[in-house]
Amino acid sequence: MISSKLWIIILCGLVVLAGVAALLLGQGQSSYAFIHQDGVLTDTVSLSSVAGGFTVDVFGGADADGSSDRVNVLEVENGRIRMLNANCPDGTCLRQGWKSGGITPIVCLPNRVVVTFDGTGSDADIDAVVG
Repeated sequence: MISSKLWIIILCGLVVLAGVAALLLGQGQSSYAFIHQDGVLTDTVSLSSVAGGFTVDVFGGADADGSSDRVNVLEVENGRIRMLNANCPDGTCLRQGWKSGGITPIVCLPNRVVVTFDGTGSDADIDAVVG
């Protein structure tokens, strides 16, 4: 019969192997970024197929006074995306930095622009899961 110390060593080894496998599988980047304006999907960007870099302009709808001067510029390069420029008053979206996926979207609330991702990405920031 195998001693209990050997079983503990075997179980610890399996836990370590499972942890390494989870880390390796979770490092993939998101394939797509979905750009929404006023809750409507306006563009889909394939992050995994970007060879160089490019920008995406997102123009806002009409404000209460009928003007439409809201604009956001997203920059895409090397499998990641960020808010490069926005004419919103607070600029919070500009400070969110580069994202390649995860559950945290890029949000410009005044201009009603949201960028979401598929997959888990490399910056998934789940602290806990409550069930």
